[in-house]
Amino acid sequence: MPVVKSSFTRTALATALAVSAAAGAMTMSTGPAQAASSVGGPIATSEVMTRANNWLVRDVPYNQGSYATDITGTKSYRQDCSGFVSMAWHLSNSENTDSLDNRALTTRVALSDLKPGDALDNDPGDGYIKGSGHIVLFDHWVNKAAGQFAYIDEVNPTLNVRAGVTYLTGDSNGNIAGHPANEYFGLRYNKIVADAPNPAPASNAGTITASVTSDNTAHVGLVGSDGSLWSTDAAYGGSGWSGTWGKLDGSGLKALTSVTVGNVVHVFALGSTGKVYTKDADYTTGYWSTGWVEVPGGASGAQALTASVTGSTVHLQSIGSDGALYTIDGNYGGSGWASGWTRLDGSGLKALASTVTGNTTHVYAIGSTGKVFTKDADYTTGQWTTGWTEVPGGAQA
Repeated sequence: MPVVKSSFTRTALATALAVSAAAGAMTMSTGPAQAASSVGGPIATSEVMTRANNWLVRDVPYNQGSYATDITGTKSYRQDCSGFVSMAWHLSNSENTDSLDNRALTTRVALSDLKPGDALDNDPGDGYIKGSGHIVLFDHWVNKAAGQFAYIDEVNPTLNVRAGVTYLTGDSNGNIAGHPANEYFGLRYNKIVADAPNPAPASNAGTITASVTSDNTAHVGLVGSDGSLWSTDAAYGGSGWSGTWGKLDGSGLKALTSVTVGNVVHVFALGSTGKVYTKDADYTTGYWSTGWVEVPGGASGAQALTASVTGSTVHLQSIGSDGALYTIDGNYGGSGWASGWTRLDGSGLKALASTVTGNTTHVYAIGSTGKVFTKDADYTTGQWTTGWTEVPGGAQA
């Protein structure tokens, strides 16, 4: 169940949960979609990345002698690295790697100051097209402190348009996209404009989740009043809170839970009909999966969710429409999801939580009278405890 990697963001966010094999980057949408640009006119960062993502999703082949249409279907650009950047910026012409480094068109920026929608070029605008010239579109920082970033480029007839991750110092060979890293400089299109920031989401009670990755960063997910997923991060090992909420996709979400496997956060949500969906955030590459994939097994009418993990296996529980506990496992290390949900016992359950000690998952539930109960799943023996045990202390609604 890998995360399929793709580009920075999408402005046409899904209005309903859907199965999708495409992906979008972890930086997420920085603001509401701007009005579409005109050829050669001002263009918002989100639109630049949406245009770039369109060629990536279409897998437009590399061909210096051929042209492909942009997302509007009305303007065509040359199918090479500089034609791709020209297309993403919605330029009037398909420029080349040399002519893109033109102060009437772009401004040079320090590589450490790159922002989504900028470019890395290795061909100075001296009037001569460098035989080994190349340009890539900067996608987002994966780890800015380490100089690690994601990019998109139209690279060659073998690889075509692709999304990659590397460092400002290059890969193990010292190259960025096959060219010496020390030859690149940053370019910013003069007419690129920042998107308006997202307003802080209005939250719904009971629809929040949090998980943590190995770098001591907490990743908090929230269902906004619009029913979609929002996310923010807190680097407890260094820089603190990001300070902004990024809006992801979805509508009518009712509950959330999340776990971390390796360096990937798996978020699970109840849709408006009680079906269970999932999406992933890979914090190694910096990519969120776009769209939601339904968890197999045909859950419908579920009322609450909780998840825990042992090894690389996620243990997901829900309260069914009959008030009983249901469970399903997903092995992210190989075999994938079980074929269906298993009904356990209980009735009138109202809320769930879970945690792990050793190889045992402890599930906690609020019963119909507000009392708190627990039952365990021992994943060494493969056995659930029979019945529910009340948590001592006399909690009751």
